[in-house]
Amino acid sequence: MIVDEEEFAVLKSGEFGLPRNLEGMSVASLKDYRAALEREIKHVDETLEHRKGVTEGAEAFFKS
Repeated sequence: MIVDEEEFAVLKSGEFGLPRNLEGMSVASLKDYRAALEREIKHVDETLEHRKGVTEGAEAFFKS
């Protein structure tokens, strides 16, 4: 697995910078943060699904 410096900094700072300290955040900010996390989860799910298809395609190609 190749990790660039920016990704390494994120990984090194904890589990992807999570959990985040939520103290002092307003209700509106918390709702915005939650919405952003939900969008990121959707993005990750879509990426995983794409990679699953790529992996399956590669496996099928090399089996034949």
